[in-house]
Amino acid sequence: MTRDVVVIRAGRPWPAHWSVSVYLCGPTPRDPLTPSWRPHAESLLRERWHGEGRLAVFLPEAPEGESEPPYAQQVAWEEAAMHAADAILFHVPRDLTTLPGLVSNVKWGAWHDCGRVVLDSPPTAQRNEYLLHFANALAIPVTDNLPDAVTAALALAGPSTRREGAERRIPLALWLSPEFQRWFRGLAVHGDTLVAGRLLWSRGNPVTHWVLEARLRSVGSGAERVELVSRGTGLGV
Repeated sequence: MTRDVVVIRAGRPWPAHWSVSVYLCGPTPRDPLTPSWRPHAESLLRERWHGEGRLAVFLPEAPEGESEPPYAQQVAWEEAAMHAADAILFHVPRDLTTLPGLVSNVKWGAWHDCGRVVLDSPPTAQRNEYLLHFANALAIPVTDNLPDAVTAALALAGPSTRREGAERRIPLALWLSPEFQRWFRGLAVHGDTLVAGRLLWSRGNPVTHWVLEARLRSVGSGAERVELVSRGTGLGV
């Protein structure tokens, strides 16, 4: 199997398949004189990707020289990508003057305990103590430089496993679990196919508990329905 890296820019459609996916989360410069950190992260991911198959990199910035998508469209794209990503790399080189990272704080609050994140906080970053406190409390991988963060994110993501179509919506932490695989293999027995999925909730580092919303289609009738799939004692879904 060949290996390659595909970068998915903000608002762009996803490739047909991938084996591992990483989302690059963190502050985006608004001043054209302040360079983005994401091209360096992309270069490091290309350099350090040694897995089989395709690495998909979600890079939530418009291509150079192009405008960003409309705000609501960009937010929806980011949310879908973060729900699906095998690993979310938070790089927060906060500078209160040039790179305050206010949106990054919100995203950290929403995703820090999902079991799929790495936090990179450079030594010069300002006011990251709160982020670091919860990262340490939850045993989240923490680094202080981007090369180490990229290595940690690839390790956290999991072993290369090709997924295509609706399967791309299932992070590896779920996909590789026995509970999910038993459920997934059972779809064909019942004459159903997976047409969409969304990770609603996950906990543990690595992930031990999760709830997935799956949209299924009956092969025979074409009717669709939503089913909740879960892993974790006492979830009862």
